[in-house]
Amino acid sequence: MLSIVPQIAPDLKDSPVLLAPRVTYWLEPRVFDERALERLDAPVVRTPHQILVEALLEPSSADLAWLAWEDGSQSVVVARDRMSPLHPSTIGEFPEPPRSPLTINRASRSGAWALWCRSRGILSATVVPVRQKNEIVGTIGLASCTAGSLDDSDLQRVQLGASLAIQARSHELRLSSLRRMFDEVSRTLENALALDRALRLPPTYREIARSVGESLDASYCQIAVRDAGQSITIRAVGGHRPPRRVGSRWTLAKLRRCAQALHERRAVVLTFSQSDVASQPERLALFTPTTRTGVLIPFVAGPRTQGVLILGEERESRCGPLTPERIALLELVASRIAHIMRISRRLEYERLGDRRRQRQLTVERQRLARDVHDEIGQALSVLLVQIRCAIADGNAGPEALKVLEQATSDALNGARTLAFGFRHLERGVGPLEEARAFADTLLRGAQCRLSWTEERVEGRVATRTLREIANVIKEAVTNIVRHAAADCARVRVEYPDGRIRVTIQDNGIGFRLQEARPTSDGRGLGLVGCAERLARVGGVFDIRSAPAQGTLVILEAPRL
Repeated sequence: MLSIVPQIAPDLKDSPVLLAPRVTYWLEPRVFDERALERLDAPVVRTPHQILVEALLEPSSADLAWLAWEDGSQSVVVARDRMSPLHPSTIGEFPEPPRSPLTINRASRSGAWALWCRSRGILSATVVPVRQKNEIVGTIGLASCTAGSLDDSDLQRVQLGASLAIQARSHELRLSSLRRMFDEVSRTLENALALDRALRLPPTYREIARSVGESLDASYCQIAVRDAGQSITIRAVGGHRPPRRVGSRWTLAKLRRCAQALHERRAVVLTFSQSDVASQPERLALFTPTTRTGVLIPFVAGPRTQGVLILGEERESRCGPLTPERIALLELVASRIAHIMRISRRLEYERLGDRRRQRQLTVERQRLARDVHDEIGQALSVLLVQIRCAIADGNAGPEALKVLEQATSDALNGARTLAFGFRHLERGVGPLEEARAFADTLLRGAQCRLSWTEERVEGRVATRTLREIANVIKEAVTNIVRHAAADCARVRVEYPDGRIRVTIQDNGIGFRLQEARPTSDGRGLGLVGCAERLARVGGVFDIRSAPAQGTLVILEAPRL
């Protein structure tokens, strides 16, 4: 990012960059790297302070204008043009702000600002202090190398600019605060409460509390769950200084503020002080003695599950008033916790149902295997014994009886083989069948309909190829659940010309392919891994998508 500063290195004094007509900005030396030079032709976004200083300089006769802050924030220094006798490089540091507006001319001999102007060849200057709540926080002014070029109208305009600078500063600080909160919550929602964790393993309260505590800027957090007895129990804690209260249980009748948050389903902020008697029960039960500010954020994870996310702040420097925007973002975090718990619980129910159905299927197979072995096998065994007795007694022709014996023996072996196959059928489930079961369970939990079609052809496919393709199908289905927001997904398996081809299509929100590149935080590596998996078996991986047009994934590899 290009930043405007009042000083630059000597080797850059003759290298101004024109960003606006008749206005020259001087750039900080550290931004002149190769990447910055490549972007100099790109449009530069000016801050409100830069626009304000330009507006002061343009109608005046001054050669230079500035806006400087006392807290070390970036100053803005603007020269009229590249041929101006005053350059930002000659300004250096500014003196202490004056208590009242100053007009400096050739006759001014005393004072820090008069000496500062004289040492830099400034013959006329207007300096106005910038005040915020009766406190001087900076200066704004005009400077000229021509004596008498600045008059009272310039002074009035600069005084108006001082008040506008405070408004612009407040606006920028508010935007900066909102950006920090957005980044904080985005980090929490994207990393700490990642949906793929819930899809792989249902998270525990402890894991959720630890993730929230690491992501939110608070001293500690707790997760409490309401039970049927109108009480709440602390299930997990996290953060920098978590209290040791896991398992503690309190009646809601004694915690009126907590009961209010659950009843109204909105956050309740507690500022603890000696005079706030109403919040003392919550402070003794839910917070540490050194907590200065607390927040109770309710969440609903199901018809029978209500909970409270409890945040406590012990640091005095972080105990400023909570804005409505921050409260809304904290409520968004709590709702995400509830969403993760709901979807993980539903997936767990689906997994339990699949295991129950698998057990029932296994029991049925074992019963059928017993019936085949006992009834059919026993009947064939009796027939075989009778045939052998007839052969031994000579009551039948040897050739005819041998044919019957051979047929009966083959039938008996077939029955035994069939019974063995029934008992061990579950061991023959292939990678594609596992991928289909995974996709069905996952998409059903996300309320997304699955359509799976597969061609039936003769000929085998290498086990390694099937395994790699199945893993890529699982990754693609996981991405549909995490990112696509789709309600329908189609998977088709084909076998053209000695190859296996799988297409996976959804009707979700889609994305721009250039945004799917891997980033430093690990996002986007799944697609790279899919391509590498297919490359190992001589296959190809292709993905096609666009915003609002869904996504199509194509996998193709040789069978053998």
